[in-house]
Amino acid sequence: MALKGRVTDTADILSAEEEAQLSERLARYEQRTSHQMVVATVPALNDVRVDNFGTCLGNRWGIGRKDQDDGIVILVAPNDRQMHIATGSGMEKTLTDDKALAVIHQMTPHFKGGDYAVGFSTGIDAIAVQTGDTP
Repeated sequence: MALKGRVTDTADILSAEEEAQLSERLARYEQRTSHQMVVATVPALNDVRVDNFGTCLGNRWGIGRKDQDDGIVILVAPNDRQMHIATGSGMEKTLTDDKALAVIHQMTPHFKGGDYAVGFSTGIDAIAVQTGDTP
Protein backbone atom coordinates (compact mmCIF):
# COMPACT_ATOMS: atom_id res chain seq x y z
CA MET A 1 0.00 0.00 0.00
CA ALA A 2 1.44 3.35 -1.05
CA LEU A 3 1.29 6.49 1.05
CA LYS A 4 -0.97 8.99 -0.71
CA GLY A 5 -0.63 11.88 1.72
CA ARG A 6 -1.75 12.53 5.25
CA VAL A 7 -4.89 10.50 4.52
CA THR A 8 -4.60 7.21 2.60
CA ASP A 9 -8.11 5.82 2.23
CA THR A 10 -7.83 2.54 0.33
CA ALA A 11 -11.07 1.32 1.95
CA ASP A 12 -12.83 4.26 0.24
CA ILE A 13 -14.85 5.24 3.31
CA LEU A 14 -14.24 8.99 3.07
CA SER A 15 -15.36 11.51 0.48
CA ALA A 16 -12.74 13.67 -1.25
CA GLU A 17 -13.93 16.65 0.81
CA GLU A 18 -13.62 14.69 4.08
CA GLU A 19 -10.11 13.56 3.11
CA ALA A 20 -9.12 17.16 2.39
CA GLN A 21 -10.52 18.40 5.71
CA LEU A 22 -8.75 15.65 7.66
CA SER A 23 -5.50 16.34 5.79
CA GLU A 24 -5.72 20.00 6.77
CA ARG A 25 -6.28 19.08 10.43
CA LEU A 26 -3.31 16.73 10.35
CA ALA A 27 -1.14 19.42 8.72
CA ARG A 28 -2.10 21.93 11.43
CA TYR A 29 -1.29 19.34 14.13
CA GLU A 30 2.12 18.74 12.58
CA GLN A 31 2.81 22.50 12.30
CA ARG A 32 1.97 23.01 15.98
CA THR A 33 3.75 19.96 17.39
CA SER A 34 6.28 18.77 14.78
CA HIS A 35 4.77 15.28 15.23
CA GLN A 36 3.58 13.69 12.01
CA MET A 37 0.24 11.87 12.16
CA VAL A 38 -1.48 10.07 9.28
CA VAL A 39 -4.81 8.30 8.78
CA ALA A 40 -4.87 5.03 6.84
CA THR A 41 -7.74 2.77 5.91
CA VAL A 42 -7.64 -0.69 4.35
CA PRO A 43 -10.72 -2.73 3.50
CA ALA A 44 -9.39 -5.81 5.32
CA LEU A 45 -6.23 -6.96 7.09
CA ASN A 46 -5.98 -10.37 5.36
CA ASP A 47 -5.21 -12.21 8.61
CA VAL A 48 -2.48 -9.77 9.69
CA ARG A 49 -2.76 -8.44 13.23
CA VAL A 50 -3.97 -4.84 13.20
CA ASP A 51 -1.15 -3.65 15.49
CA ASN A 52 1.51 -5.23 13.27
CA PHE A 53 -0.09 -3.78 10.15
CA GLY A 54 -0.15 -0.25 11.60
CA THR A 55 3.43 -0.41 12.84
CA CYS A 56 4.66 -1.77 9.50
CA LEU A 57 2.88 1.03 7.64
CA GLY A 58 4.43 3.66 9.87
CA ASN A 59 7.89 2.18 9.41
CA ARG A 60 7.57 1.66 5.65
CA TRP A 61 6.19 5.15 5.09
CA GLY A 62 8.71 6.79 7.44
CA ILE A 63 6.06 8.57 9.50
CA GLY A 64 7.54 10.97 12.04
CA ARG A 65 10.90 12.67 12.33
CA LYS A 66 13.69 10.18 11.78
CA ASP A 67 15.76 11.41 14.72
CA GLN A 68 12.71 11.47 17.04
CA ASP A 69 10.67 8.44 15.79
CA ASP A 70 7.57 10.39 16.79
CA GLY A 71 5.06 9.39 14.12
CA ILE A 72 1.46 8.33 14.67
CA VAL A 73 -0.65 6.14 12.37
CA ILE A 74 -4.40 5.82 12.88
CA LEU A 75 -5.36 2.63 11.03
CA VAL A 76 -8.91 1.42 10.37
CA ALA A 77 -9.94 -1.79 8.62
CA PRO A 78 -13.74 -1.42 8.37
CA ASN A 79 -14.52 -4.84 6.89
CA ASP A 80 -12.70 -6.50 9.81
CA ARG A 81 -14.09 -3.95 12.28
CA GLN A 82 -10.63 -3.31 13.67
CA MET A 83 -8.58 -0.20 14.34
CA HIS A 84 -5.26 0.64 15.92
CA ILE A 85 -3.16 3.67 16.75
CA ALA A 86 0.50 2.91 16.09
CA THR A 87 3.20 5.17 17.49
CA GLY A 88 6.90 5.49 16.93
CA SER A 89 9.08 4.74 19.92
CA GLY A 90 9.56 8.48 20.50
CA MET A 91 5.81 8.86 21.18
CA GLU A 92 5.28 5.78 23.36
CA LYS A 93 5.70 7.62 26.68
CA THR A 94 3.41 10.46 25.62
CA LEU A 95 0.74 8.44 23.82
CA THR A 96 0.81 5.22 25.82
CA ASP A 97 -1.16 2.13 24.81
CA ASP A 98 -3.75 2.96 27.47
CA LYS A 99 -4.16 6.51 26.17
CA ALA A 100 -4.38 5.25 22.57
CA LEU A 101 -7.07 2.79 23.64
CA ALA A 102 -9.01 5.63 25.28
CA VAL A 103 -8.84 7.53 21.99
CA ILE A 104 -10.13 4.46 20.13
CA HIS A 105 -13.06 4.25 22.54
CA GLN A 106 -13.94 7.86 21.70
CA MET A 107 -13.78 7.13 17.95
CA THR A 108 -15.71 3.85 17.99
CA PRO A 109 -19.29 5.19 18.39
CA HIS A 110 -18.84 7.36 15.29
CA PHE A 111 -17.47 4.46 13.28
CA LYS A 112 -20.32 2.20 14.38
CA GLY A 113 -22.71 4.87 13.10
CA GLY A 114 -20.86 4.96 9.77
CA ASP A 115 -19.51 8.49 10.28
CA TYR A 116 -15.84 7.84 9.69
CA ALA A 117 -14.90 11.49 9.12
CA VAL A 118 -16.26 12.54 12.53
CA GLY A 119 -14.61 9.49 14.13
CA PHE A 120 -11.22 10.41 12.69
CA SER A 121 -11.67 14.07 13.67
CA THR A 122 -12.53 12.96 17.21
CA GLY A 123 -9.42 10.78 17.27
CA ILE A 124 -7.14 13.51 15.96
CA ASP A 125 -8.44 15.96 18.59
CA ALA A 126 -8.12 13.38 21.38
CA ILE A 127 -4.55 12.53 20.36
CA ALA A 128 -3.72 16.24 20.27
CA VAL A 129 -4.95 16.56 23.85
CA GLN A 130 -3.01 13.43 24.93
CA THR A 131 0.19 14.81 23.38
CA GLY A 132 -0.17 18.20 25.08
CA ASP A 133 -1.58 20.12 22.13
CA THR A 134 -4.90 21.88 21.95
CA PRO A 135 -6.73 21.44 18.65
